Amino acid sequence: MESKDLGNNENKQSQERILKNTSYLTVSFILQKVLSFLYFIYLARQLGPVDLGLYDPIKSLIPILLILIDFSLSVVLVREIARAPHRAEEYLANVLGIKVIFAFIIILSMGIFTNFSDYSPLIKIILYLDAVIVALDTFTITFFAVFRGLQNMKFEALGIIGTQVITIIFGVTALVLDWGLQALFVAVVAGSVFNFIFSLLMLRKKLKIKIKLAWNKTIIKTFLRIAIPFAITAVFVKVFTYTDRFMLLIVEGQGAAGWYAVAHKLTYALEFIPSAFAVSIFPAMSAFYISSHKKLSQTFDKTMKYLLLISVPISVGAITLSSNLIFSLYGAEFETSIIPFRILMAGLVVVFLNFSVGAFLNACNRQVINTINMGITVAINIGLNVLFIIFWGLTFNGAAIAALVSGIVLFFLGLRWVGKVITYDKRMIGITFVKTIISAVIMLIVLALLNDSLSVFLLVPLGMIIYTGFLYALKGFSKEDIMTVYKAFIKKSV
Repeated sequence: MESKDLGNNENKQSQERILKNTSYLTVSFILQKVLSFLYFIYLARQLGPVDLGLYDPIKSLIPILLILIDFSLSVVLVREIARAPHRAEEYLANVLGIKVIFAFIIILSMGIFTNFSDYSPLIKIILYLDAVIVALDTFTITFFAVFRGLQNMKFEALGIIGTQVITIIFGVTALVLDWGLQALFVAVVAGSVFNFIFSLLMLRKKLKIKIKLAWNKTIIKTFLRIAIPFAITAVFVKVFTYTDRFMLLIVEGQGAAGWYAVAHKLTYALEFIPSAFAVSIFPAMSAFYISSHKKLSQTFDKTMKYLLLISVPISVGAITLSSNLIFSLYGAEFETSIIPFRILMAGLVVVFLNFSVGAFLNACNRQVINTINMGITVAINIGLNVLFIIFWGLTFNGAAIAALVSGIVLFFLGLRWVGKVITYDKRMIGITFVKTIISAVIMLIVLALLNDSLSVFLLVPLGMIIYTGFLYALKGFSKEDIMTVYKAFIKKSV
């Protein structure tokens, strides 16, 4: 009996630790995304669709280059430190040793290519600034990976907020003083410098880990072998995420890319929620895969339930209020963004759930399967984009349809393999989905009736109240759920 109570207590503490870490990242991601979203609205209004259509794709090169340098070694570092915390400093030193070489090769190649290209002087300057940002961010990611592996994400949360605030201050100043498009990238450099220094200091001060380079052949070979499928998957994800906007820029011009960027940004701004869950559950799932499949199943079930409860009303509400949202936030100049926004929001539910499924497969040594699934999805996405944009001329609407179909394909491919590792609670997930749909439809009816008479800023909280009330009446969530979240998100955070 004592052993059973001890096990239950450990499970409870583990679940609360997951939610506590989620709370740190969720709060920081909320603030970061809110600030980033407001900043993007300001940029869109100041730049207009055409200049925005140049700014957004070039800025998108930063995460693409980061993937090439990081090679998903930070993901592997999180997983391996979670399984062997006492080797954190040793693992970090070897990952830094590899990344120094990768960074030198990628950034030097980028510099040579840019220097001898026929790009305009403005684009060349921006690309050089991109290289500086990538060089800083790749090591910042690695430093914070150590904290993630040790399930301590408070300092990363602080770094996220500080970086965004500094970037906005510099960016707004640049626009007000009319310093040009390149100054917006200088603003990003300023934020990256801060986060790099902050992460380095916290690593040394809080974890007492020395920064050094090492090249242990056994560790490096093991990490690279594990990282390859992660890295390929990450590349596939970036191709999946950014192919449409680059294709629109090349085929349809900056205006089309700008309109699509607005629709995509509204959708992407919400991904901090599943991302926070995925980041927080990954170390725990990695450990549970070794120690307890029962706890692994419970963690997956809870994550799927919470993501459904959150994503369904957001999707339905955003589609209902789409016109009101676009006009209120961006103005009539971006009316063309309404239809692609509706299409993208229709796929928000699977976008949320894909974060949980992907984190599960990676944590359970199914990264190769995840890579294959992502490869299939990318091939479908590229094929659909070529068909819709180039051959059928559907432009940004076609890009949105391609994203929707691809997301659904990825979800079902991944879920099939989850069922081969654990027995997840299909009945609970299905019942939760039905209850969220019923509550969301009731919310939709009310919002549709009031859409023309009330401001969107009143309709959004009203919709939340209606949805939550009906969902609670349908027993879609319990008081126990509320108390669990309260203890982890609020009580333990103060």
